[in-house]
Amino acid sequence: MATTLKDVAKATGLSTTTVSLVLNGKPHRISEEKCKLVEDTAKKMDYHPNKFAVGLVKNITKTIGLIIPDITNVFFSEIVKGLEDKLHENEYNLMLGNSNDKHRLELSSVNMMNTQMVDGLVMIMSSETLGEKERQTLSALRKMNRPVVLIDCFNEPGGFSTVSIDNYKASYMAVEYLLSLGHHRIACICGPLGLKTNDDRLRGYTTALEQHGVSYDPALIVEGDFRYRSGYASIPVLLPKAPTAILCLNDMMAYGAINALKDQGIEVPDDISVMGFDDIFFSQIIAVPLTSIRQPAYTMGNKAGDLILQEISRHTKPRRVILDPTIEIRKSTQKLREAGGKPE
Repeated sequence: MATTLKDVAKATGLSTTTVSLVLNGKPHRISEEKCKLVEDTAKKMDYHPNKFAVGLVKNITKTIGLIIPDITNVFFSEIVKGLEDKLHENEYNLMLGNSNDKHRLELSSVNMMNTQMVDGLVMIMSSETLGEKERQTLSALRKMNRPVVLIDCFNEPGGFSTVSIDNYKASYMAVEYLLSLGHHRIACICGPLGLKTNDDRLRGYTTALEQHGVSYDPALIVEGDFRYRSGYASIPVLLPKAPTAILCLNDMMAYGAINALKDQGIEVPDDISVMGFDDIFFSQIIAVPLTSIRQPAYTMGNKAGDLILQEISRHTKPRRVILDPTIEIRKSTQKLREAGGKPE
């Protein structure tokens, strides 16, 4: 059981008020001898102040909340790591909530963070949070009356700071790269339609094709949900359309697509090139290392930490941070081979 102020007071024979004044660094006229007694006794008894109780008094808990959609997705885990490192540098703690990509649980997590009196909140909205549901979430965030930073998935910033990459530019770059390899039948497994992050990526995909003289074929687009199973399930839909390359708008769906192709006896990249989006850690070590658009997830979390701490300590206005994507080229893509021939 944790040592309390009363325990220290009893051990020293002093009043709880005296012990509290000494250990909390408040102004007092207590003798040096008694101060030393209190401090030595507290150390010996392994006394630590109740931060929550202190927070109730000062309205500061030195805790930042974070709500993510899927704790099993390594992309979000890397964001958590980046944010946590920044907070620990500044002696702040992190409280984590997982919405399981459900709007209902997202709202519940926001309310929980509010009751726990976090000093600020960093959030990645669920893919369900669209339209009226998004308005509900933004309203709940405003009612917290605390700094908020939104990362990656959001349609409306709602007057809060945001951190993201240029999603349009990222998928445009991906399509240009696949076109440079000779692919023109480029399929796309996307995320939920209506989500701005996904729609910006789709816009980059279609624009890159059109600006390079390749007709856009809507039959080559399959809507997924950013999870492994939707990538796997998309392959039977796409194969009759004869794509030579598949751009998946996150790595988890790319893993599902690659395994579905393997189960069909189709080799990656010899028969079909596959490209992902996120460049999470496992993309380097899977059987066929995945070419992927790199989102700097750790940096995104770290930058979100910067923003939230500045808003807390300096009362800075909300800002929008857009990071540049890059392409990590690996073995899952190669030049289109001629019929009956080998890859160039």
